[in-house]
Amino acid sequence: MTRQFIPKIFAGALALLIATTIVVAGPSGYHVAKTIKLGGEGGWDYLTVDAAARRLYITRGNRVTVVDLEKWTVAGEVPNTPGVHGAGLATKAGHGFTTNSGDQTVTMFDLKTLAVIKQIKVGSGLDG
Repeated sequence: MTRQFIPKIFAGALALLIATTIVVAGPSGYHVAKTIKLGGEGGWDYLTVDAAARRLYITRGNRVTVVDLEKWTVAGEVPNTPGVHGAGLATKAGHGFTTNSGDQTVTMFDLKTLAVIKQIKVGSGLDG
């Protein structure tokens, strides 16, 4: 095979792969089943689901809004999380944690009551 022929084979295989993907890719099958108005200012960053407790944690800039997925209502909020990006859950311990880039802390909170247990200073570079 010549050096010019190999790129043509690669280009042809790539074109076939793209064409196949386009043909195979169709509607996702996902649709909006229910909506809920969260209220307040702020968009959202990361979503974290606690499947066992049926809760959805939505980080919203300066707080975490928690949605009860059974009732489809706001169960409460974890306040004072400036610049919050992500929420992690330690379900066996009953604690949740947020990463707050605004004040370089991690907020530790109770998963049942959503009460803040403590703010832990950790330094810069926090994200999800």
